[in-house]
Amino acid sequence: MTTLISRPRDIRVIAVSRLISEMGDEMALIALLFRVRTSGPVAISGIFALYSLSRILLAPYSGSVVDRYPVKRLITSVSLIQTLIALCLAVSQGVLLYLFVFLLAVGGTIIGPAWQAIIPTIIPSNELTRTYAFIQTHRSFAIVFGSGIGGFLVQKFEPSIALVIDALTFLVVGIFAATLQNDRKPGLAKITRGDSIRGFKQLLSAPVLVASIILLAVFNMSAGVNEVLGIFLITDILHGTASQYGLVMATLGLSMVVTGFILSRKHIAMKDTTCLIISAATSASGMFLYGISPNVYIAMTAFWINGAGLTGLHAFGTPIIVRHTPEDERGRVFAASSSITTSGILLSTGLAGLIGSYVPIRLAITCSAIVCGISSLYAGSRIVRAEKSLENPESATEQ
Repeated sequence: MTTLISRPRDIRVIAVSRLISEMGDEMALIALLFRVRTSGPVAISGIFALYSLSRILLAPYSGSVVDRYPVKRLITSVSLIQTLIALCLAVSQGVLLYLFVFLLAVGGTIIGPAWQAIIPTIIPSNELTRTYAFIQTHRSFAIVFGSGIGGFLVQKFEPSIALVIDALTFLVVGIFAATLQNDRKPGLAKITRGDSIRGFKQLLSAPVLVASIILLAVFNMSAGVNEVLGIFLITDILHGTASQYGLVMATLGLSMVVTGFILSRKHIAMKDTTCLIISAATSASGMFLYGISPNVYIAMTAFWINGAGLTGLHAFGTPIIVRHTPEDERGRVFAASSSITTSGILLSTGLAGLIGSYVPIRLAITCSAIVCGISSLYAGSRIVRAEKSLENPESATEQ
């Protein structure tokens, strides 16, 4: 029998806020993809590249902002600004569309690390894995509802409708953030250049964190290829519709919901590092199956497998970063982590747009999955080795 677990009120507020925000993001993403789809893979690469570029360029400063100001006020203020930007995006075309995409992503570089940094201040460290899985479950519901609704709105109406709804979700998140009972007090007196790069220094100083970031970056690279070329696999090769593309993405979300629900309620006897490697192998196998899918239904199955692995990556990977990071630097560390892993997306989306114009779509997706699987197993073994050396420093010195 499953034990009923009581979550702190603020954790439930954060979970629902993440659900609403990312549901809007999923709808907006599908709307943007279909708005620029006729311009080819390069135009789609541009959308993903702008999201990635904002995190890479602004990570040192956004992380410092998170550690400088109270999280509650910060998330509320940024969400309200994002509401206005999203409304402008809904009526924009051409170059302006890409400008507002970039500005919207800038807000995300602040809000993402802010949510992640406040969670460890609310719950004890031994509950981190289950708590992150609980929140990931809600974020996964966002993929289910956002993808399904987004595909329906694009097919039945027009992309701008989904973009307006996305704007409203930012407003709701801002209101929810204002109701938080707890807050993370600033750990940074002022923002300096040295403090801004502290997150990167902290990541590079610990072998466990270096290996973890490499693993996550590799998966983001493979995910970038799937995101850019996947829409062409479904619509051009498998002859699917916008609604069916939304269903494929919704299957990914549903898988993450189920996996997150289980992980949030079950104590896993294995170490986080071991579970992280298993999750990586599972996700890579799903990506490979996606590339060779003969029809939309097999593609949905592939994304179900991929979703289970991705949930594990988040649930087991994030606590590893928290355990090896000082509390007052977590905003900068999470921002730096996002910047480095997002570099993988930027690289892969740029290459995917180019490769997709000359290389068969299936070949590009399957090859990226194979490279992802091999690289993640290597990085995973490095994580296990690094944690063992921390547990047994004397044996590591002898080696």
